[in-house]
Amino acid sequence: MFTNGEFYFAVMKIPSQHQQRSPLTFNITPLIDVVFLLIIFFLVASHFVRSEQAEAIELPDATGAMDEAEQSPHRLTVTIDVNGRYFIGGDPAEEQTVLNRITELAESSKQSGVRPQLRLRGHRRARYGPMRKLIEQAARHNIQSIRFAVNTGEDG
Repeated sequence: MFTNGEFYFAVMKIPSQHQQRSPLTFNITPLIDVVFLLIIFFLVASHFVRSEQAEAIELPDATGAMDEAEQSPHRLTVTIDVNGRYFIGGDPAEEQTVLNRITELAESSKQSGVRPQLRLRGHRRARYGPMRKLIEQAARHNIQSIRFAVNTGEDG
């Protein structure tokens, strides 16, 4: 390189044989970031799957309600809207389909030995008739755990 008649040389230092090379290190920070993002994604996804509340309804108010502490693997949640229509997992279902699902719930729980649970989410202004049919079907198949979703004072 020439600048005002002077010479500048770039000299590269050649490593000698006596110098030890530093061992290769891997930067795992991006890997940790990706793992944390995956954990957050699966936590959020599992929350939405568990909520099972696709149909917005007005639940009845109750003062003596208990929080649902345990999650039963053999649980069927049925939503009944103001017009008496049934929904399972947010999808509309016919009455006979819901009755068949209750029967299947009872049979599968007998095989596994786990106590089945029927959870009913009924609109506060819905007629009692559609709910009564489900309760009677559960009683026919010896399902003794029937829970009703309600609003407590904290829910608003």
